[in-house]
Amino acid sequence: MIVDGMAMFTDFPTDIRGSTVHSGFHDSTNAVYGYILKNIRAVATEFSDYRIVFLGHSLGGASAVISALQFVRDNEFIRERVRVWTFGEPRVGNRRFSEYYTEMLGNQTYRITNKADIVPHLPPWQLLGYQHHPLEIHILNKEGDVYVCHNTVREDLDGAYRWPTIDSGVADHVDYFGKPDITLFSPLIEW
Repeated sequence: MIVDGMAMFTDFPTDIRGSTVHSGFHDSTNAVYGYILKNIRAVATEFSDYRIVFLGHSLGGASAVISALQFVRDNEFIRERVRVWTFGEPRVGNRRFSEYYTEMLGNQTYRITNKADIVPHLPPWQLLGYQHHPLEIHILNKEGDVYVCHNTVREDLDGAYRWPTIDSGVADHVDYFGKPDITLFSPLIEW
């Protein structure tokens, strides 16, 4: 929550003029990026026909986006192998970041949102200028019906944004496809 609350912008990538991201997301990602890079490099050549998938929920989704972008910038030659899947991802950066990210990984990224999940509404774009990158796949109901948002320039008004922030809630943030409800997770797993 402390990281999420640090809603100030920091330049990223620094060579893309005007591109900024949430400083808390950036700092927390940088704290683990070296480990991520080391582990991917350790297996990427051995399994050269495998995709490299960055996956995350909530803050993990923001970190997946930042990590994936940094990774393809550092390893352009395997860019086509990268995929990004996020669930309940908050807004990561400003409009220029969203545009640049879309240029680099837009057709390889799937941003999943669930009904009235409040986190995709944060930080608020109206006050701070944050903007999501496309492609959003919005879960409409518990039956798993989805709407694939077609807007490739800004957030689609028929996606998560269809829910006014006042109607949004935490329950939909922890209940993607009904599994797992992390608030009820038991550490005692039987194998």
